[in-house]
Amino acid sequence: MKRTAILLIIIASIAVAPSVFAQEWQPAGDTWIEKWWGLDLVRNTGAHTDAAARDFLDEGTGGEINNAKVSTRWGAGLTGQLTVNLSDNGGALGWSVITLDTGSDRNISTSHGFTDESNVAWHGIILVLSPDDRTTTIYPTHDDNAQIWLNGVQVYNNPSWTSGVHNAPSPTEIELIKGENFLHYKVSEGGGGDYVNLRFDEADTDLKIAPTVDGRFLDVLTPVEPKGKLTTMWADIKRK
Repeated sequence: MKRTAILLIIIASIAVAPSVFAQEWQPAGDTWIEKWWGLDLVRNTGAHTDAAARDFLDEGTGGEINNAKVSTRWGAGLTGQLTVNLSDNGGALGWSVITLDTGSDRNISTSHGFTDESNVAWHGIILVLSPDDRTTTIYPTHDDNAQIWLNGVQVYNNPSWTSGVHNAPSPTEIELIKGENFLHYKVSEGGGGDYVNLRFDEADTDLKIAPTVDGRFLDVLTPVEPKGKLTTMWADIKRK
């Protein structure tokens, strides 16, 4: 009986808290974040100011998700089972782990297999796992217009490019909560250079970032409990 109880506890721990087990998280601190959970590029968007004013996620899913919602645990998970349908802006767009060349001024294009795109909108999500509640600073760089949402709230809106892939003229203070935080970064690009980068404060070396180094995202999110079902992993939902 005692062994059975111990086994049940172990199984429950695995089901309820997958993220506490060994993962090769991306580093934080003053390291530029390379891997993102990214949407296929939204294309033919016109001027970057026009693209910034549109919520393509809302338009393409009939309101199932939107710019703010995907910066929450529930909304980020939903991206695994939703297609963003934009007939005039790329068609049926899906999400996958993408890698940024953080030293390139064309990394919006190259992260999706292109060379130098114009009139596009880039969307990326990361999970930030924090050991405590804290006030810290993010350092965004982008070309052109950029918007950032954290835990359902917009925390950054800058209509101008930052004049360099590692030049962050508008460091922004944010509030992280203990545990999971979700950040959605959108950049609207008009022409010329097209880049996006983000790092945290140099003191934030204890933060853990997903997608992981080996490209895992949905399956490191905390599980959900759909009504009438057993605890379900986000990755299982995508497969189903």
